[in-house]
Amino acid sequence: MKTKFFSAILLNLILCSCSIAGDWYTGRGCAEGKAVLEYNGDKKLDEWHYIYKNNRRYKPGLAVWASPALAVVGGHPMAFIGGYDQTLHALDLAEKNVVWRKITNGEISSAPAVAKIEGTDIVFWGSADRTVYAHSAFSGRKLWTKELIEPSSTLGQIFISSPYIHNAKLYISCFAYDKSLSRNEQKGYLFCLDTKTGRILLRLQVSTGILTDPIGFSLDGKSYVAVCARRGLLQCFDVTSETPRKVWQYQMPHETLGSPVVTTQTDPPMIYLGSKYGNFVAINAYTGQQVWQEMAGNWIDNSAAIGEIGGKKVAFVGSHDYCVYAYDAQTGGLIWKKPIGGEVFSAPTFFKIGGVSYLCVASLDNHLYVLDAQTGTIFNSYFTGNPIWDKLPKGEYLWGSPATVLSGADTCIVYGSFNDMVYSIPVMKACSLTAMARSVKSLWVSLGAVLFIFCAVVMPIFLKIPLKQTAN
Repeated sequence: MKTKFFSAILLNLILCSCSIAGDWYTGRGCAEGKAVLEYNGDKKLDEWHYIYKNNRRYKPGLAVWASPALAVVGGHPMAFIGGYDQTLHALDLAEKNVVWRKITNGEISSAPAVAKIEGTDIVFWGSADRTVYAHSAFSGRKLWTKELIEPSSTLGQIFISSPYIHNAKLYISCFAYDKSLSRNEQKGYLFCLDTKTGRILLRLQVSTGILTDPIGFSLDGKSYVAVCARRGLLQCFDVTSETPRKVWQYQMPHETLGSPVVTTQTDPPMIYLGSKYGNFVAINAYTGQQVWQEMAGNWIDNSAAIGEIGGKKVAFVGSHDYCVYAYDAQTGGLIWKKPIGGEVFSAPTFFKIGGVSYLCVASLDNHLYVLDAQTGTIFNSYFTGNPIWDKLPKGEYLWGSPATVLSGADTCIVYGSFNDMVYSIPVMKACSLTAMARSVKSLWVSLGAVLFIFCAVVMPIFLKIPLKQTAN
């Protein structure tokens, strides 16, 4: 405890001039969903396995760890991450220690956001206790908290998204289910809060169900926020003035589990979103009209990431058909498709080292895969441990996704795994988690071998037994 205490004091004494190198202003870092923090400091980043408490009771359906938010605070690269333990953890990735922890009264299923507000680095997050939290990223000191939904003895599940920070305002979605017979309500709201005080500036009902993370973008001097309902209704609001105005809506072909991402570097600017049945759609951010649509072989249950290869924007997305896809962001043309060892449930993180582009995704074979983003070739894979639960089907949930601290040869991937650990995994250095993951081809070979043994050995034995009994 003394070591952690003095580490926190030391972190606060470091000059503020070394603070956040680029805000992590939404759940995946930026509107394009790359989930990358650039760190140019002199701290070394090595492998680290962090676990808080062992053998804790797990409630089915929750994310063990949500996605992390990354920031450089006081010259130190840090990860802010929560989960089903109802606690937000502030982790120093260079010193490999915990700077602070803050417990809430509900699980944390979405990534925080980090932004500098009036010179103070602040981490914002939502919890299933219906509350948004704002704490100093340096010390964990509470700045404010705000309940979004009034408490009630009949309230059911609460889902709160990742925040989106823009112009000193915080946008966040919240779904509340009231089970009372007299006021049976299922409402999804988009809230806007003042980042300095937590005062609610806007509460707009946009759905009767769960909502995704809101994402924002600017076009022609105007500011927009887009949010999608779980039932697939994507809505875009002009938030330039105090009173938001809905400018368009688009109905996805099927239910959506992931959040939209957007790039303004295509003509026209486009929003990308996947559906539970494999539709991957590009939508004109000006008009809400579909530009192109492609199909994966199974559901897409998380967000895409937009990267750049050879000066061309590319949309990367994973599917439960065991494949990662790379599409031309402008036309929808398939650039490559790469099968890996399990269903791809995470959003990708896209980064470049030494001029080479990489993509990292997590799959349900309990591995992280790093791919060459230009060709889809597997660069490396890491075994991240077996899940903490038993006999619980994986899928149907929005699990946490990896993020990257980009630091040349010290580049590392930060990921909260199913096995209750948070990993900092070096990409270009030796790592104890490096493992040769099974390919789809090897799985089919194994299945074929099992089928052959069953047909050639087991079936004849069972067919002979009734014949002997009849003869007797």
